[in-house]
Amino acid sequence: MRTIVDINSVEKSYGLTQVINHCSFKIFEGEIYGLLGINGAGKTTLMKMILGLQQIDRGSIYVLGQKVSNNPEYLSNIGSVIENPTFYEHLNARELLSMHLCYMQKKADISEILHLVGLENADKKTISEYSLGMKQRLSLARAIIHHPKLLILDEPLNGLDPIAISEMRGLMKKLTNEGISILLSSHIIGEVRHTADRIGILSDGYIKQEFSVKEKISEFGEHFEDYVIRLMRREQI
Repeated sequence: MRTIVDINSVEKSYGLTQVINHCSFKIFEGEIYGLLGINGAGKTTLMKMILGLQQIDRGSIYVLGQKVSNNPEYLSNIGSVIENPTFYEHLNARELLSMHLCYMQKKADISEILHLVGLENADKKTISEYSLGMKQRLSLARAIIHHPKLLILDEPLNGLDPIAISEMRGLMKKLTNEGISILLSSHIIGEVRHTADRIGILSDGYIKQEFSVKEKISEFGEHFEDYVIRLMRREQI
């Protein structure tokens, strides 16, 4: 399988606090990789380093075969939703996506993308009228409209109702079927269990354990979440 992201012994500190400590993992083409850890584990920091938004203290990150640097050319092939997305709320969805395409110097069928994320009937409303779930869909539309090869999603299902969560999961699976690789972070086990192909447990600044979701569910059955909680609590397995 083709490697999309390759993180090698990465370290990151803020003052005397080391957040990321000799962290290594890979993301492969067409998979959903779930980065699972408690709040403050360093998930968002890792994602920002992949995007070149945070400087790497030590180690290296390669994205689509290119080393992360101050002038990352690979960013044109990445879509991301990090932390709380912001919008020009006086615009409607079409205007926002058109402006984004102009900024990215890309072309795309806006109607197709809005249909894909389920906003085709709300495209003329101003964004200020959108519910939280609709804004999540719009942020995803903005992230994928330029047809990226890698999609980075930080806590993408937070605040959504069960129907919206199910629809977003289905959409992510559809995107991977089209060859897009997805890195998503969460502190909620059930969220990544039902979404990710592989999970990396981020604890003490590094990937404590990495596994196929299907294999571990087969092994632990109804005790899968107990197993993951023990890992997140730093217990010996």
